[in-house]
Amino acid sequence: MECDFHISERRYGSTVHLAPAGEFGFDAGPVWDGVEAGIDGSVDVAVCDMALVRFMDVTGLNRLIAFAEALRARGIALFVVNVRTQPAHVMDLRDDLAERGEAFIGGPAEGPTAALRRTLTDRATAVRNRAADDEGRPVRPRDAQHSV
Repeated sequence: MECDFHISERRYGSTVHLAPAGEFGFDAGPVWDGVEAGIDGSVDVAVCDMALVRFMDVTGLNRLIAFAEALRARGIALFVVNVRTQPAHVMDLRDDLAERGEAFIGGPAEGPTAALRRTLTDRATAVRNRAADDEGRPVRPRDAQHSV
């Protein structure tokens, strides 16, 4: 069986835009390995647009989590956007299972897919709050909601 999964990549300065397409499962591993190896030190932000991923299984999700962790270790921010219903359902199931297991062993408050669900607004708010806290200023919540 031939893998129909592929990833289109575009660069915009220090940002790389990844657009995976097809069924994201076990066979997609080598494709991700190639993309990960191609992201060099000039990249600060990676955006993974999942709009064309029609199916993702647990091995695909595990590969995406590993990709996110590898980028984070290199200081590269990853934003995953436009996740369709089926892949989002797999992410929800993974977090639910982790939450149940952690209730018995005591683990982190965030689920395994938390890093994949952060939005640009979340990231900007966290940076602002950290800066305010470092300067001893009170941290103010942002009430405005913006959409693109």
